[in-house]
Amino acid sequence: MRKPGLRQAMWATLIVLSMKAMPAAEAQTAAPSGASDPATTIAAAQTGAQSPLRVAIAPVAPFVIPQTATPEGFSIDIWNEIARRLHVDFAWRPVGTQPELLASVQRGDADVAIAAITMTPTREKSVDFSLPYFDSGLQIIVRAQNDNSVMALLQSVPWLAIAQLVAITVGIVFVLANLVWLMERKRDANFQKPYWRSIGEGIWVTMLIIATGEHGERETPGIFKRILVPAMWLIGVVLIAQLTATVTSSQTVARLQSNIRGPDDLPGKKIGTVPGTIAAQYLTQRGLSFVDVTNADDGFRMLMEGDVQAIVYDAPTLQYWAARRGNGALTVVGPVFRPEKYGIAVANGSPLRKSINETLLAMYEDGTYEQIYGKWFSQSK
Repeated sequence: MRKPGLRQAMWATLIVLSMKAMPAAEAQTAAPSGASDPATTIAAAQTGAQSPLRVAIAPVAPFVIPQTATPEGFSIDIWNEIARRLHVDFAWRPVGTQPELLASVQRGDADVAIAAITMTPTREKSVDFSLPYFDSGLQIIVRAQNDNSVMALLQSVPWLAIAQLVAITVGIVFVLANLVWLMERKRDANFQKPYWRSIGEGIWVTMLIIATGEHGERETPGIFKRILVPAMWLIGVVLIAQLTATVTSSQTVARLQSNIRGPDDLPGKKIGTVPGTIAAQYLTQRGLSFVDVTNADDGFRMLMEGDVQAIVYDAPTLQYWAARRGNGALTVVGPVFRPEKYGIAVANGSPLRKSINETLLAMYEDGTYEQIYGKWFSQSK
């Protein structure tokens, strides 16, 4: 009878021990449920309590405004709000160009990359993207054309080039006038006056020679005059031809630019874009060569000087610069083509992705995203 009693005592002991162990097991089972909290997820992704998230950015207005003491821009405001809601610290990691953003995440130099990063299937293989937070596409910017024909004509004239040519012409005419004075001062009373009056006469004679190719005396001209007069006329022809070519080339560029109304007008034109971008890929796929544009100032200079006739790039960036830096001289033309979506990049498999997505959805729902969007893309700006 003792054995059954012993067995009963053993079973009772096991039941008590199992009941005591149950809360611990339940606690272990419940622990992972807290990991779904966004702040907990990002905190776990950080390397330590003293290690802030590294956020890579690259200059591309208006998403990341270039050359500011503190990072500013639409994407900067979006990330600041995400980080604020997740209660995480971060440090900016600026890189030089857009293509370097994804590389910095792949190498592990940054935990997050944000600017104006286009989401593509190819890029999705190397990094993970958040939900799209901006709809974009490509567009074209050209020199503005005025509907008023007189104003358009005046604006298309290369006044600086003409001023330089006129200055050179004045110098050449002055030298030729001195040669005429030296040639005629012993025979012509008009050249025996004080120097400046004689030079004035020489300038008049020089202009007549350039215009007519002759200099009065036909019967017994000296050998020096026989050489000088045709030479002066030839110099005049060259100067006039140069002036004509300068104005004509400028007018030709203006006419060509006015014919660009969309992507179908790009073949045969001088195009500029930023290498390594989606715009560059688009042009390459269409078999269109392009000139490298390194920054906005460089692009504006190339457009105004006729080095390129159009620049193809992300629509919001072109619209932003045309409104704030073009001073009416540049205009964005045609529809937005090749639609794109911008996303926030993280390393493949990073737990940051879920937390960022949840925060973006909350920002859409409570109107915060719309407020930030209006700050940078409202029509009144």
